[in-house]
Amino acid sequence: MSWFCDRETVAQVLRGKSVALVGSGPGAVANQRGLVDSHDVVVRVNNHKLFPGTGYRTDVHYSYYGNAIRKGVQELKREGVRLVMCKCPNAQFIESPWHLKNGKMHGVDFRWIYQKRGAWWFCPTYVPPVEEFVAKFKMLGGHVPTTGFGALLDVLSFEPLHVFMTGFDFFISRVHNVDELWKPQNGADPIGHDPERERQWLKANIAGLPITLDAAATAALIGNERAAQRRGVAA
Repeated sequence: MSWFCDRETVAQVLRGKSVALVGSGPGAVANQRGLVDSHDVVVRVNNHKLFPGTGYRTDVHYSYYGNAIRKGVQELKREGVRLVMCKCPNAQFIESPWHLKNGKMHGVDFRWIYQKRGAWWFCPTYVPPVEEFVAKFKMLGGHVPTTGFGALLDVLSFEPLHVFMTGFDFFISRVHNVDELWKPQNGADPIGHDPERERQWLKANIAGLPITLDAAATAALIGNERAAQRRGVAA
């Protein structure tokens, strides 16, 4: 049985709904109890952790599903996951002499993820076509989006009524998975994540988008790094 689904299946979950997009940063724990779970749809990314402030319900799990992702099927089922959204296409999305030379083809050819996961999928699962991924890549000036930012762009593409973003600070706090140290990627990778570019894009466009941010994410967006770090936020 194939669990892979089309865009219309995803649209039925997200279109016209209030969505809580919960990033992996500790700023998410500061929410009032029940706030996140009061939304129509709760989307969580990667190795999320559940606390009173982050809420306990997960309707959509969004991830790149590579080696670092530890979430198991039974755990996600217990949280209520009914849709899986993959960041990466089941394809090689560009030719890259740097990745070929350095033996890092996993950075541009994501077919290994789907070969490795094989029978892991357990509910309707959306895998983006190459052109959707490339559009985000080009929008960021030739950089692969972080999982949280990819989730934001993909959720917005399905025309939700509103998105509440919590647990984002574009890695200012150097923390992720709520309480784990975040280490930057190899700076030599010419297409690696660029959180500052993502922050600048959101800052320039948020006025025209149906988005609100928690207090910590707001501090990070406006460039108040000291306030963001004090609040303990992360991307």
